[in-house]
Amino acid sequence: MEREEAIVFRFKFKRYLDAIEFLRRVAEAAERLNHHPDVELRYVNLTLRLTTHDAGNKVTERDLQLAGEIQKAVEEFRDRLAQ
Repeated sequence: MEREEAIVFRFKFKRYLDAIEFLRRVAEAAERLNHHPDVELRYVNLTLRLTTHDAGNKVTERDLQLAGEIQKAVEEFRDRLAQ
């Protein structure tokens, strides 16, 4: 059995298009950092999973940098998140 580490974000948005727009914002940051999350979108529910596959599925500085960008996006989209 392999051990895996990850940072996982789970969001629920008010509308599907809010989730899509948020994901687009995260995608831009991921492209800029050249580090891409695993993404699962189910209607208004979005899960982002950060791990560095090249490092044996461990959390690295690259994951922490992307997590910081995701936190910034959360602040921008706070009013679009469901309670």
